[in-house]
Amino acid sequence: MISSTYMKVSAWMVLLQLILNSDTGSAFVTKSIFESTRTNNGVHSAAVVQMADKSGSEIIVEDPSSKAYVGTIGNWEEIQGNFILRPPVNDGQPRALLHFLGGALVGAAPHISYRYMLEKLAERGYLIVATPYNLSFDHLDTCDTVINRFERIAPMLARQYGAVPVVGVGHSCGALLQLLITSLFPDTPRAANALLSFNNKPVKEAVPFFDEVFTPLFTALAAQNETYPSGTDAMNIGLQLAKSAIEGELPSDELLKRITKFLVPPQLSEPYSVDNVAIPATVRDAVSTILEPTTKALSNAGVAPVMHQVVEALEQIPLLVDEVAVGARDFTPTPSSVRAAARRAYRARRTLILQYDSDPLDESDELEELLVEAEKVTRMKRPMIDIDLQKTTLEGGHAAPLLAPPVDLATRAEDILGEDAAKD
Repeated sequence: MISSTYMKVSAWMVLLQLILNSDTGSAFVTKSIFESTRTNNGVHSAAVVQMADKSGSEIIVEDPSSKAYVGTIGNWEEIQGNFILRPPVNDGQPRALLHFLGGALVGAAPHISYRYMLEKLAERGYLIVATPYNLSFDHLDTCDTVINRFERIAPMLARQYGAVPVVGVGHSCGALLQLLITSLFPDTPRAANALLSFNNKPVKEAVPFFDEVFTPLFTALAAQNETYPSGTDAMNIGLQLAKSAIEGELPSDELLKRITKFLVPPQLSEPYSVDNVAIPATVRDAVSTILEPTTKALSNAGVAPVMHQVVEALEQIPLLVDEVAVGARDFTPTPSSVRAAARRAYRARRTLILQYDSDPLDESDELEELLVEAEKVTRMKRPMIDIDLQKTTLEGGHAAPLLAPPVDLATRAEDILGEDAAKD
């Protein structure tokens, strides 16, 4: 229902704004301004939104124009591995920069999976930076990748918008990653965090029959020998073929070589050279010209971007299969280590916890207890610090932030049917 979904989005936007408008806002704005640095041990630090190169040297920045490719949709821009959505130009300075991380698997395409919610936030004056990531058993490596991508665009956004408070927003696994970033990456300040449907379950609870079914299955899929390639090779080839089809292109010569090696046993391929497998450029150009109108139509209609991002989400599966095959059996850090880190080192001065009343995966109550303990630890070190922790419950299930029509579809429905009828 358009009306109920809109109300859910609006409710937590209001709560988020209450946090940003707290009396000590100026303090957290100052703390959320960062310069891009790297710690001595090689772990990425993060910062945003004010240029701070004291040496005066030029910071490497991507051209602010969007990188046009089939995966973008609407007003979204892809810059340095992040999806950017800017608030209306007439609104002036953004209320805040929301650094968004989506849930497991769907977090690979946050600008599509969470499009409705994020576009509503942009309409309210927030600058959105949605960083995609591949799901992995190693959460720390994922955090490092996310931060690395984020800090690539920090100087550019700082140059465009000046000092803006940075708020970490995450759903499900994304909420867990934001918790880890705020606890274990001290050079990545946050003015506040908004954590939706937090989940910190071990693999065996999150994935039923993990040891009994998935571990042996994934190990078998990843197995390979001199005669037969692995099942993950087959998955990767199939996904690359799907991408080429969506983009209206023939498979690259390199992909054709991989397909040949996969399909033809070594003993049969000896008389032929795989290096000779190629499609003439004239044929490629002819096919591209024929398919171009269809490709453009699908892209303009928003179909191609969705299909492209579905494929990119599926590309995570072979990676997870390989991780299990080499011995991954739980997340790093483990759930107990995550809890210990949060108690000891969580640093956000304002946190909004959002849970849904029909969400069996949610562990927001446990998160609230952890952050209350973290507040006590912080006050022992800094008695005068002001910490704000709020939790609220909305109607819906774990996928509520995903279940909404695109903004343009909702608007068209209201235009055609009338506002009241469309909401029903």
